[in-house]
Amino acid sequence: MTSTSEVDRGNRLVSLAAAIIAVLAALGTLFAHHRSISALSSKNQAILDQARASDTYNAYEAKQIRINIYRALLDGDLVTEAQRRSRLESVAQSEGATAPALLEKAQLLEKRAQEEDARSEQIMKSYEILQYATTAFEISIVLVSISALAGARAFLPVGCALSAFGLLLFITGLVRGG
Repeated sequence: MTSTSEVDRGNRLVSLAAAIIAVLAALGTLFAHHRSISALSSKNQAILDQARASDTYNAYEAKQIRINIYRALLDGDLVTEAQRRSRLESVAQSEGATAPALLEKAQLLEKRAQEEDARSEQIMKSYEILQYATTAFEISIVLVSISALAGARAFLPVGCALSAFGLLLFITGLVRGG
């Protein structure tokens, strides 16, 4: 026969376990939501960088087209007046000089977009792992609560084991989100 003080200690242990698991579940939810927002922010940045890269590639292509038109006008001797010819050559050279910088900028933006997209995917995986951890904690709370309410002590070790698994997932999710 168990004494009242042993039952009280057992109830306090179960209550403490439930409280700790509840705090872990709250932290899991907090970090999961933070990761979700970070993943969306990173994905948005990737989309913006890709749009900017496309715009910059378009500007580069427009310059290349203008250069080709100027060269065609000059090579076809369609412009015979020396002053106009000189001006067209000058504009073609100016366009040709600035075109490589635009191409480089577009390539840089595209690379940044790819990096942000990869970062978004990594953060999303972290988010998913944190969601699994939170779910494990929430199920553990239920199991520990059943143990306390029904006096079925078999649920306590199962709930604690599931919490330990949740804690491993939680740490993995935090590390992967870096």
